Amino acid sequence: MALTLQDRITEHPNRVMLTPVAGEENVYDMTRHEGQVTRQGTQLNAANLKAAFLPAYEEYSGTVTYEAGTVGTRATAVALGSSNKSGMMLAGIVLTSASSASSYSVQLYVSSGTIYAGIYRASTAAVSNASISVRVTWLPQTS
Repeated sequence: MALTLQDRITEHPNRVMLTPVAGEENVYDMTRHEGQVTRQGTQLNAANLKAAFLPAYEEYSGTVTYEAGTVGTRATAVALGSSNKSGMMLAGIVLTSASSASSYSVQLYVSSGTIYAGIYRASTAAVSNASISVRVTWLPQTS
């Protein structure tokens, strides 16, 4: 899940103290002098920034079997989890591998709070025990 970044809240956010460096003219050490710290905020480092801004991927696999029939009929569905992932939004779905790939297409739909990858007929041919894998991409939701 995405990391929620929090601001640092202080009494004097931009105040610093300059201390002269001994033996070096016009050179100073700078330290925060912010007064009361109300909230520390999120530490800025590579791990936290990646968690806050990079997409999350989930892989799902399933098997599709159906007799010859009408194009556009849903054959099966792969549950992709809750449609309410805290702090995340669904950005896309990609069919990563499939046998008999010309026999179906993948479309997203939501039912009773769960997101599904619906496997729909793309041809009238029968499909038996075809494997399918999809990758779902979630992005951190910004407000």
